[in-house]
Amino acid sequence: MRSLVVVVWLGLSLAACGAAQTAHPTTGSIVGLARDHDSGDPVGQADLRLRAQGSFTPMIARSTTNGAYTFDHLEPGLYSLDASFAGQPVYVQNIAVRKGNATFVDVVFTLGRPDPIRIDFGNWHDGEIEHYHPHRLGDQLAMIEGTITDTGSRDRVAGAVVTVSGGPNREVEQAVSDDQGRFKFEALAPGTYEVSAYYSISGRAQVEVRRSDVHVDGAEAAIVPLWIEIAKQ
Repeated sequence: MRSLVVVVWLGLSLAACGAAQTAHPTTGSIVGLARDHDSGDPVGQADLRLRAQGSFTPMIARSTTNGAYTFDHLEPGLYSLDASFAGQPVYVQNIAVRKGNATFVDVVFTLGRPDPIRIDFGNWHDGEIEHYHPHRLGDQLAMIEGTITDTGSRDRVAGAVVTVSGGPNREVEQAVSDDQGRFKFEALAPGTYEVSAYYSISGRAQVEVRRSDVHVDGAEAAIVPLWIEIAKQ
């Protein structure tokens, strides 16, 4: 698998001079999806328990039928998330929450293989392309989806223009990442593609990332994580 990341900086400024000060939220949140690794299906009714570092009292949530879950109004700091479904536990440690921001943590179960899964979120940088087999996808179709994340802040990037190109028909399709930094291309022909994302910052900077040689077979989907550097830390 080859990957190429290109970052173009065109005179980013840290802050606009004389900008008016506005009130910002003092709390953050943790949101994400629970899903099955092999099928990509959402996992509803997964139990989730969230603890702040140094606290023994958990906050409790349950994933919805579409796999979504949310913990709101969290004080900034480090948290640990324990999830369980069908007897399988997933432990995610060192989740940093910042005021005014949502931290996205997807929980992936391996249904039928209930070994515990442990993730150190603070040291985790997912660059692997994962494949799964959606039940609804026919043999003549393939799918590519993924997320766009800022390397420095780990914030998801909304509003990026994502392009997939290639395949046997030299297809070119575009989408825009949603408010959770997610994108999806359905009904592609099986083949090998390039996935790229373009993001403009206040009209002053352009950030682009590309991943090539993304191969998907018939009845298969690929999850392609894209990491971009929006601002130097």
